[in-house]
Amino acid sequence: MQNKPFLPPLETFYQWESKNPDKVWLTQPLGNDQWVDFTWADVGQQARRLANALQQLGLKRGDRVGLYGANSAYWIMADMAIMMAGGCSVPIYASMPEEKIRYVVDHSEMSFLFADNSSEMKLDALMEAFGNSLQIVSLAEQGGHHQFSGLVEQYEALAGSPVRERDELWSISYTSGTTGQPKGVMHTFETMPYSAERISELAETNEDSVFFSYLPLAHIAERCVVELNSIYSGGHVYFNESKETFVRDLQKSRPTFFFAVPRIWHNLKNGIVAQMGEEKWKALMQDKDAARAAGELILGAMGLERVSYAFSGSAPIAPADLEAWMALGMPVYEGFGQSETMSGLGNRPDAIKLGSIGKPMSEDAEMKVSEEGELLLRAQGNMVGYYKDPEKTAETIVDGWIRTGDKVRVDEDGFVFITGRVKEIFKTAKGKYVAPAPIEQRFGTLHCLEQLCLVGRGMPQTILLIVLNEQARAQDKTEVEAELLAKLDSVNGELEAHERISHIIVCRDVWSIENDLLTHTLKIKRDEVEAKMRAQIDLCEAGTESAIVWE
Repeated sequence: MQNKPFLPPLETFYQWESKNPDKVWLTQPLGNDQWVDFTWADVGQQARRLANALQQLGLKRGDRVGLYGANSAYWIMADMAIMMAGGCSVPIYASMPEEKIRYVVDHSEMSFLFADNSSEMKLDALMEAFGNSLQIVSLAEQGGHHQFSGLVEQYEALAGSPVRERDELWSISYTSGTTGQPKGVMHTFETMPYSAERISELAETNEDSVFFSYLPLAHIAERCVVELNSIYSGGHVYFNESKETFVRDLQKSRPTFFFAVPRIWHNLKNGIVAQMGEEKWKALMQDKDAARAAGELILGAMGLERVSYAFSGSAPIAPADLEAWMALGMPVYEGFGQSETMSGLGNRPDAIKLGSIGKPMSEDAEMKVSEEGELLLRAQGNMVGYYKDPEKTAETIVDGWIRTGDKVRVDEDGFVFITGRVKEIFKTAKGKYVAPAPIEQRFGTLHCLEQLCLVGRGMPQTILLIVLNEQARAQDKTEVEAELLAKLDSVNGELEAHERISHIIVCRDVWSIENDLLTHTLKIKRDEVEAKMRAQIDLCEAGTESAIVWE
C-alpha cells in the first residue's frame, strides 16, 4: 500500500469543496421517508457561517465545544465549524447520564455545547443544568440559547478557508468510563485524522464510496471510519434516523463500506437464521454454492449487496459469525483500534485469517508484544495523552508506545490474535489464570445466544452468564437446555481442567446501556454483570445439581 503525503481534515475538505462543489456529501433523513442532500459546497457555506457565529459569540482559539446528539448532517457540519472557528470538539455519548455529562463539561472546561432532543438529556434539561455555565446551540429548530438554523441565517460566512496547526488539539474523546470517571483522550489534527486517511487507503474507499452512519459519532471508531473516512475518500454519507427505521435507511443508502460492532453482526446473522430456520441455515452453510446464491438475495434484501469492504471492530467477534458472512458472499474484515490509537491492525482482502485482528494496517505503524504478552502500538495516529491526567498518560504511553491493555499472540504468518484483556484475566480459587475471551468465542456457533460473559475470579470453577435472543426466549425451555448442555460438554472437552465451566446461568434481562450493564460502545461491563447475578452465582457455588440455572 503506497502512502501518500498526509493532509489534515480541513485542507482535505477544501479540496473536495473546490473539486466537487455540487456533489452530495451528506444525506439527512427528515422523517416520513423524506431526505435532504447537502453538497460539499453547502456544507462549506453553512460551516463557515456557523464558525463566524461561534467566534462572534465569544469562542476563543482552543476553546472546547461539546457535540451531544444523534448522528446527523448537522452534527458533522457543527464539527467542521468548530474546526474552522479554532475550537476543539468534545463529543458526548447520547446515552451518558447527567452526572457523567457534568463531569465531561466541567473537566473539559467546555464553553459551547451543540445538542438536540434525541439524547438522554433533552434541551430543556440541559438548559436547566448547564445553561448558566456554557452556551447551548440547538441542532433542532427550537430550544437552547441559539439554534443552528438561526445562526446560519444570521451570520455571514467566515472569510476564506481557515486552517489549523497540525499539533493543535483537534478533539478530546472521553471514554465510556467503565472503571471510574471517563478519561479525555487527546488527538491533534495529525494523529487520529492520520489514522483515518490510512484506513481509507486500506479499505480503498473513493469518491464513489457510500457510507451509512448509525453507530454513535461520539465513539472514535465511527468518527474515524465513517466521518473522517468520507472526508479522505470524498464519499457520500447517509444517516440513520432511528432504530425503528434502520432497515429502511440501510436499504435507502445501499452502502459500499459498512462498519458494525460484533454484537450487531451477530444479531443481523441471527435475524437471517430466525427467518430461514435453524435446520435450513445449517444445510446452507454446508453448501458453498447454495450459500453464495442465497447470499445474493439476502444481502440485496438488507441493502448490503454493494458492500465491497465490511469491517468489524471495538470487541472480538466470533469466528463463526465471520464464516457465516463470508459464506453469504460478504467477507467481514476484523480489525483493532481504540480511542487511544486507531493506527492499529486489520485484516484485508489480500491478507485475512479468521479469528485474528490481522496485521499492522500501514507500513509506518509499528507493533510489538511485551514480555507480559501485551500488545504495544506506535504510530503517528497515537493520542498525545489524557487531558489533565499526566500520571495516566505516563502509564499508557511508554517511550512512544501505546500500552493497549490487550494480551495477544502472533502466529507464524504474523497475524495477531487477542487472547484477552490484561485486566479481564482472572485467577480462580485454584490459583490458575483464565482468559475469558477465547472461551466465550467457542460459544459463537450457538444461535440461541445474544450475550455472554464468563466469570470465575476466586471461584472453584468458571461460570458462564448468558442472555438468550428473542427467538430462544420463545422456545421450550427443555429444548434450549438440551442445546446449551450439548455445547457445554463440547467446550469443556476442549478446555484445561481449571478453565472448565461448572454452570451456565440464563439471565432474565438483556444487558443494555440503560441498565448500566453495557458501555456506550456496547461492551459488557463484566464487574456489574457479575454483581447483578451474585445470588445465582452463589447458588451454583453451593453445588446446585442442574448445570443450567435460570434467573
